[in-house]
Amino acid sequence: MNYFLGRNLLPKLLAVLVALIVWVFVMNEQNPPVEGTFQVTLSSRNLSEKMVVMEAPETVKIKLRGLRNAIAGAAVKEFRATVDLKGMSTGQYNLPVNVVLPRGYELLEVLPDKVTIRIEALRSRHFTVEPRLSGPIASQMVLGKVEVRPAVTTVTGPQSLIDSIDKVLAPLDIKEQAASFSLTSKLVLLGPDGNELKSLTVEPSQVNVSGNLESGSVNKTVDVKPVLIGNLPDGILLRKVFTEPVKIGLSGPKEIIDKLDSITTVPISLTGITKEVTKEVPLQLPAGVTAVRKTVVVRISVGQGP
Repeated sequence: MNYFLGRNLLPKLLAVLVALIVWVFVMNEQNPPVEGTFQVTLSSRNLSEKMVVMEAPETVKIKLRGLRNAIAGAAVKEFRATVDLKGMSTGQYNLPVNVVLPRGYELLEVLPDKVTIRIEALRSRHFTVEPRLSGPIASQMVLGKVEVRPAVTTVTGPQSLIDSIDKVLAPLDIKEQAASFSLTSKLVLLGPDGNELKSLTVEPSQVNVSGNLESGSVNKTVDVKPVLIGNLPDGILLRKVFTEPVKIGLSGPKEIIDKLDSITTVPISLTGITKEVTKEVPLQLPAGVTAVRKTVVVRISVGQGP
């Protein structure tokens, strides 16, 4: 047996070597090494939980060499491009890009091979939530007390964005709401220019807004004050002026009624009065205000002077 194996060993080895060379040649002809360029997402690693990346390229290009079949069938997600941010604090850095490839690929080039990264500290701050209600409400109705629960929210994000927050609003459309409402509102962050700020964490991100729609017309009882103009004839003195009623009920918009402590009559002329006079006199009512009666009785008492 050994005799037959050892016989003509050299020609047999040469034949195997030739076959291997031919196979390699054929494989190189059918699946030769080629180059390919891929756009790969750039990610960071080892960043402190107290820091956040504010500026960094989203992708880099990598140039690879591999067998044609491998390059043609490559999935970009197989390639990883990262920057190591271990120990980095607030500031701007120019850092090398690290690329990790599966077996069978050779890295030829990374474009760019270094990237500029800006890092900021993460901060949290409490903000009072302001309700921002919109939408027409029913005629003769006004908005009463509005409550926001919870009234305070916590916003977390880069220091520069936290510092730029001007208001935290709870917008709510109360169109077609009934006399009372209780609705959920998603919070909106606004900068000093009135534009919405995003990329920030808000906790809670939603609040409950409740309120009442009240009658826009309120009632109030006020004093009636007669207005006198002109002068009595010579020798006649004004003794007393009476109104009937002394007080009168008014109704109207709350913002107007709240400012009224009395209501006046139209001016009454004293010219020519020589004896007691009783007159029915209209009231001077502000626009939008009504009274239980439009006129009052004014009695003017006069007498002879000394």
